[in-house]
Amino acid sequence: MAEIHDSKSIMKIFSNKIYHIAYIILAVFAFFINYFFSNIGVYPIDTFSFFDSGYLITKGYHPIKDFWVISGVLIDYIQALFFLIFGNNWNAYIFHSSLLNAFVSIFLFFFLNSLRKGLFSNFFISICFAILCYPIAGTPFPYQHSFILSLVSILVFYMAFYKENKKYWLILPVLMLCSFLSMQLPSGLINLLILIFAFIYFLKINTNHFLYFLIGAVFSLLLFFIYLFYVDVDLKDFIIQIILFPLSIGEGRVLSDEKAYESAKLLNKLTLRGTLGHFKFIFLFILANLIYLIIYLRRNENVAFKKTFLLNLFIILCTTSFIFHQLITANQTFIFSLIPFLCGLFFIQLNDLQKKIDKKLNIFLLIVIAFTTFKYHNDYNTNRKFMDLQNTNLNNSIDAKILNVKFNNLKWITPFHFNKDPKKEIEFLQEAIHVISKEDEKKFAVITHYQFFSLLSEKKIYIFNRWYFAGNNTHPVNNQSKYYSYYKEKINNFVKEKRIEKIYLVKTHPKEFHYLELNNLFEDFCLSEKKYNPIFSLISIKEC
Repeated sequence: MAEIHDSKSIMKIFSNKIYHIAYIILAVFAFFINYFFSNIGVYPIDTFSFFDSGYLITKGYHPIKDFWVISGVLIDYIQALFFLIFGNNWNAYIFHSSLLNAFVSIFLFFFLNSLRKGLFSNFFISICFAILCYPIAGTPFPYQHSFILSLVSILVFYMAFYKENKKYWLILPVLMLCSFLSMQLPSGLINLLILIFAFIYFLKINTNHFLYFLIGAVFSLLLFFIYLFYVDVDLKDFIIQIILFPLSIGEGRVLSDEKAYESAKLLNKLTLRGTLGHFKFIFLFILANLIYLIIYLRRNENVAFKKTFLLNLFIILCTTSFIFHQLITANQTFIFSLIPFLCGLFFIQLNDLQKKIDKKLNIFLLIVIAFTTFKYHNDYNTNRKFMDLQNTNLNNSIDAKILNVKFNNLKWITPFHFNKDPKKEIEFLQEAIHVISKEDEKKFAVITHYQFFSLLSEKKIYIFNRWYFAGNNTHPVNNQSKYYSYYKEKINNFVKEKRIEKIYLVKTHPKEFHYLELNNLFEDFCLSEKKYNPIFSLISIKEC
């Protein structure tokens, strides 16, 4: 008997070691696959969004308070932390997104292992997820953060609901707040669904756990208000920049007839052919879950408030919410990692329906996610479709170290204007860096989508916005936005208080920023322009 006992103990130890090794391999793989692809090409508007904003936090500036934002501020603060730990350089920037890719991949693996046996399939699903999750964007990106933290919120909610575990209810509100403070959508849609199904759970399944959820919610709100107080952010500014103005952007995109947003128009995308064609493999797993739901309903009576039924319905609604968000946003598609994610959840659902999953079905589903992973990896990671680089010859890229040593490892190539001559772009940017580095940081601001001048020059350079899109899509640019007067007053007050005398414009192409209408923005000042090169110019500000 002792020998049998020892044999079982040895097998248990061996099994645990295999799991530990699998976690380590997954973490390393998830980190480095994002690290590798984040170094291939840049799309300035998105790639450098949190580069300077993160650095400026380390120097005392804060989003919302000191510069205009339309997305949450969590990414800025996380990036500031990475700069403090790893130094002010490109590697510290992509360590941020790479570690998040590792974290969510590991958490998915943990979740799958907690609810079903099958080390190989769980590991394979998590590997495929890691390939399609953050590497599609590569660098820190608000929608990606919000999507990932929403997925983690879904998994924590699933375990809280399924296992009736109070600790998960306690941490869930913190995750919900973090996802919202990364980007309002898709997190807002997912948070709403969580609240609805949590209410059903507390009402019909376990009333006692409401207290833990409430404690977590109060703690989250307390942290939020401490943040507002500590950095001296006005609640009105937060509401306008994070809630009201973004809502006006969303409304404009849904109702827009402009060709510029044809790919993002709700009515255009919500065609059966267009939607099913683009998200066909995600719909495959929605269909699988619906079939499962029908079978479950036929086998069980009085299922209205049974956990298995509710969780399946919850997952279907969450998935459709992600798709809906992708349809109405003007941004790029990033939700293909839902395919392995949904496959893993579907396996769990099948375990509840039958003790053992049919081997042929198991193999078929793994082949599907293997195929889709290869397909979207090739499109979005290798060819950088996400970064609008798919029509750019990536072989033309050059070592970004020639721009600045802090960009070591980055292969520089941008889409559109300079994609055939990146050396010329670098040349223009070098002149801009040289001129700006000599300036007194207290007397000027920079308007650019190359958001790296503060960090490269190691100056506390004022930026008006995080982004500068046309048509009131990132900030109010004219009276067509009801928040223009608020924005105008905020910017002008800062210029007067800081006694800013100059604005440097650094464009991604010569015709960029024609829509800014600076003369209307600064009505109390006279402006004059001096051009240094086709993309770099100086706007002098003087009282008339």
